[in-house]
Amino acid sequence: MRKEIRYRLDAPAVFSWEGAGHKRFQGEGITRDVSIQGAFILTATMPPPDCPIQLDLLLPSLTGVKFMMRITGRARVIRVEHPSTNIWIRGFAVVTDDLNQWGLMPMQAEPEVALVGAGRAH
Repeated sequence: MRKEIRYRLDAPAVFSWEGAGHKRFQGEGITRDVSIQGAFILTATMPPPDCPIQLDLLLPSLTGVKFMMRITGRARVIRVEHPSTNIWIRGFAVVTDDLNQWGLMPMQAEPEVALVGAGRAH
């Protein structure tokens, strides 16, 4: 049973993790829902279960101003889903055990520019 309330939110997500031989992998997706300690991300790029990842979520402005909020931090993959009916729709759940690992920073940019910049920031 979940401890935190999950909120439905479609926000861009960029994530990366370290594989065998210290090789870095990166993926992009869209959040399905978020909570104070985690998120579920829809993506075609799947990190392995129980893997630590670096995650950046880009939250849209709620005020109509050209500011977006970027949530960045470390998390752990706790569940990976591979539905059998739509193999292109896959996703994974992440959680952080330490909220001090999350940072929140404003970004002043058009959404398209912010997404491109965030994907290359790693």
